[in-house]
Amino acid sequence: MLSNISVTPAPELVDLYGLVLKFLLSSEATLFYFNPTGQKCSWETLLRTNLSSHPQIIWYREETYPGLYQRHSNNLFVMACLSSISYDGQLKLLAQSLTRYRLVRVLIEVEAKGGSFLASQILLLCQQYSMLNVALYFSRWKRTLSVFSYLAFPYFKVLKQRLLGSFRPNIFINQLADLQGYKIRIQPDLSPPNSFLYRDRHGEYRLGGYLWRIVENFSRSLRGDTQILYPTWKKGKVLAAEYMIQFTRNGSSDIGVTAAMITFKHEERYYDYSYPLFDLSWCTMLPVDKPLGVKVIFFRILSPGLALLLLLAFILCFLVVPQLMKLLGITFRGRLIRVASRIFALVMLCSSSAQLLSLLMSPPLQTRIKNFDDLLSSGLKIFGINREFYFLDGGFRAKYASVFHLTENPNELYDNRNYFNTSWAYTITSIKWLVIEAQQRHFAHPVFRYSQDMCFSSNQPWGLLIAPESLYREPLQHFTLNMNQAGLMTNWMTQSFYEMVRAGRMTIKDYSRARVRKRLRLKDLRMCWLILAVGLGTATGVFTIELLLFYTNVFLNSL
Repeated sequence: MLSNISVTPAPELVDLYGLVLKFLLSSEATLFYFNPTGQKCSWETLLRTNLSSHPQIIWYREETYPGLYQRHSNNLFVMACLSSISYDGQLKLLAQSLTRYRLVRVLIEVEAKGGSFLASQILLLCQQYSMLNVALYFSRWKRTLSVFSYLAFPYFKVLKQRLLGSFRPNIFINQLADLQGYKIRIQPDLSPPNSFLYRDRHGEYRLGGYLWRIVENFSRSLRGDTQILYPTWKKGKVLAAEYMIQFTRNGSSDIGVTAAMITFKHEERYYDYSYPLFDLSWCTMLPVDKPLGVKVIFFRILSPGLALLLLLAFILCFLVVPQLMKLLGITFRGRLIRVASRIFALVMLCSSSAQLLSLLMSPPLQTRIKNFDDLLSSGLKIFGINREFYFLDGGFRAKYASVFHLTENPNELYDNRNYFNTSWAYTITSIKWLVIEAQQRHFAHPVFRYSQDMCFSSNQPWGLLIAPESLYREPLQHFTLNMNQAGLMTNWMTQSFYEMVRAGRMTIKDYSRARVRKRLRLKDLRMCWLILAVGLGTATGVFTIELLLFYTNVFLNSL
């Protein structure tokens, strides 16, 4: 392929062309040629001949190439021709053009005579602009062409490699494969179970939490270390994500360890998040439905309406029907009628007694709360935080505002929820519910349940905070995919409860109340006494009416 070059370049350039062509031919990459000042670089010859079969983007303007990230994939190979006079401004334009493409290979030709000092200045700027895979050479060399590159980890170091005969330098290496102990700056939110601080058995401070486990293992996968930047804001006064995002944007931290919902309303905010770690729902934690009371159970067995219906059925079967049979000439023995009535009463008594005992031993639960309308009619309120309430839809707030009990102090919510106060329902994320669920496994019976039918947001992507042009964005994405495929995410979330127990921040304690079966009391039989009183009163009334009719006739006949 190099034989097609009409103008024969120096042998060193031929070797360099052969060295970089493998990055184009093997992956069928797109060539992005950046020459804002129109310098006469040696790449012009290569562009006109050997690279005609590859897609090419040629940019000769002294401004940023617009929309490279939205129009092309990251399968790019960048050739840049810079001037030694204003290389800092040209590098800034190149970095802005390569937004979100910080790991693409960049080969820079500087139109000047230079040495190691100028190369180190240019490469140091490349590091500041987070362009990691950069190699450069000077177009005016004297004896042997030297290619300069740099190592970013564990500290900045310029590498100088010469093209000597058959020696082929390795100018583009995967530096993120081994950080050599370099410390990634991590800023945790110190909000359990995301991350929390505790003392180990030796009295030293340690970090725990499932999000901390993620970033800690991520840094280990790159053979790096972590530097913890502790938060300085007041807890409960400022949202952690809103505060930490300023640190990642200005480069003070590399990763913000907090679960932040990825919003798509503003495109510029999308760059502040990592690849989604999980889909998170924000729903309601409701007290488990309580068993019915004894009074309600008696009403289910023998309500006043059912008692009246049975009385009417008895009158119809044993008083009205026999009289009709006599009118039709069909005679029944009185003994048969009496036996049938007693069998009817016995069957009703036994069935009611059996059903009552069954319900008393295993009472049914109260009507289940299935939606916010049921919650509104039940009288139970959701304990929530004031600022979270105003993130909800306006129409929802107007309709169900009376359902919420709001507070400005998040610790008040956490205390009631962590100690399983069943006087309230609570807002909770699906992640924290895994911790609550793990804790309830040690209860005699569950106290709360997670309602997926009463959610404020469902299946929203959540990720870590990361610098928009971070070098770790792509490795973190691959690590996240592998972590989820291995099932580590769910395991770390569940294990965060036991980690908090070991740290002394939570205890394995049964907060459920024992269900004690009590003996029936006189007031529990209030329904039975009421029905008996009504029956006796009715019988007494009928008997009194019969006596009045009889003695009235006797009195009238005696006159």
